[in-house]
Amino acid sequence: MSQTLQLLWISCSASRSGTELFEECKRHCVVTRSAASHVLQALAARRPDALVFDFVHPVAAHLQLLQSVKRQYPSVPIVMITESHSEELAVWAFRARVWNYLVKPVPLRELKANLRQLAKVALHRTQSESRRVERPGAILPALYAPPEPQSEEAVMQQITEHIRRDHGSRLSISKLARGCGMSRFSFSRLFRKNFGVSCRDYVMRLRIETACTLLEVPGASVTEVAATAGFTDASYFARMFRSHMGMSPTEYALQAAAGKQHNPPP
Repeated sequence: MSQTLQLLWISCSASRSGTELFEECKRHCVVTRSAASHVLQALAARRPDALVFDFVHPVAAHLQLLQSVKRQYPSVPIVMITESHSEELAVWAFRARVWNYLVKPVPLRELKANLRQLAKVALHRTQSESRRVERPGAILPALYAPPEPQSEEAVMQQITEHIRRDHGSRLSISKLARGCGMSRFSFSRLFRKNFGVSCRDYVMRLRIETACTLLEVPGASVTEVAATAGFTDASYFARMFRSHMGMSPTEYALQAAAGKQHNPPP
């Protein structure tokens, strides 16, 4: 943050999601928590840069409190976070002149973007502008926003999701590495560090698992199973399958069929 944002968090109902968001805010700014019944005293004592009203299921008394606070402190931005959402509630919130309206679960990217903008609002607000209503700038959807620096864990999660989704196609390790902005060597080293196996072995395990599932379907064609699981060569598929499972694909299919005959579904 460009400055230390002073935030007053008003808990209108206890919720785990609210606690998690509160703790996340504490990592980026100075946050004081207040019960709804003491918000006016806390406002007078703390003079925060912004307020957060945290709801699970808003009730009339708490919504009226938000309106009352806004009337008494018109220049203080209010962020309303709610678990229970409707179009009617959102329209009411903006008519009540909240600075932003967020629905749980709130993506951490969006929460941090709001905190950054609130810090800018606090920095540029002057005495002569004290009654001007500040509005948030438009936050780009994740699909269109420029990528933020990612943790190693987040990168690995994206990679495994990609592999699990596309392991039946011709996956290229070089292409996966380029997608992460890494060399093939760096990518392979990072993958082994996180999973204890090479990326190639990981893909092979997924393909064999897929093949096993498909072979358990009565009448499955070994050639078709091989192609669906991501193998372009049936003989190579047979060799890899035997190496991992200790039997041929045909033997596995027969064994699976026999097991179903002995253990019919209820």
